[in-house]
Amino acid sequence: MKKKILIVAGLSIVSAGSMLMVKSLIKYLKNKTVNKEREKLESYVDKYLQGNEKLLEFVGTLSDEQVKELIGILESLQKEKNQLKIKAPVFPKYLEKKVTNLIG
Repeated sequence: MKKKILIVAGLSIVSAGSMLMVKSLIKYLKNKTVNKEREKLESYVDKYLQGNEKLLEFVGTLSDEQVKELIGILESLQKEKNQLKIKAPVFPKYLEKKVTNLIG
């Protein structure tokens, strides 16, 4: 009977320890991504707003959710900007030869 109690106590300690490790790992990874996003937002301020000190201080006061939201907005704007760029047409080789033959 005493042996069973020790086994159950040992298993509960191990499971509680593993849950604590997983929880702390998730918190660490979340903080790491938020810090990376905050640095990205600060780099946007440096790049596009000439490193305005007041704006950099403001970025420091934002909550994690606000930083995520701003990064999402900026990334969607960047995507739209990239889609709007006019790309140079790609001519197939035979069409390019025919055009050069007609001109030359």
